[in-house]
Amino acid sequence: MPRLQKLVEQYKDRPNVLFLSFNIDQNPGFIGPFMQQHKLSFTVLPAYSFATDTLKVTGIPQNWIVDSTGVVRLKGIGYDESAKWEKEMGDAINKFAPAAFARATEPGETK
Repeated sequence: MPRLQKLVEQYKDRPNVLFLSFNIDQNPGFIGPFMQQHKLSFTVLPAYSFATDTLKVTGIPQNWIVDSTGVVRLKGIGYDESAKWEKEMGDAINKFAPAAFARATEPGETK
């Protein structure tokens, strides 16, 4: 989660990039204290039923890049503790976010 926090901080000024984390603990009361203890500032949604019933998540962590139209552009299961994970996620964000941002701000459209 510290590496995810680094990505959040790196992209915090990009309006076309949003980070969400789904918490699948059955007790959502653990979220707030965990976030404070580890100084994490990204959005965490209690999503046990959504993750298990709708998304059919069987392994964690999972990382998804979803464009502004809702198309999953990248899905990874597991975590690489090296800096390689950050670079690959950053590369994917930069690859897909610019196109999504351009589509979202066509002339005459509002955000």
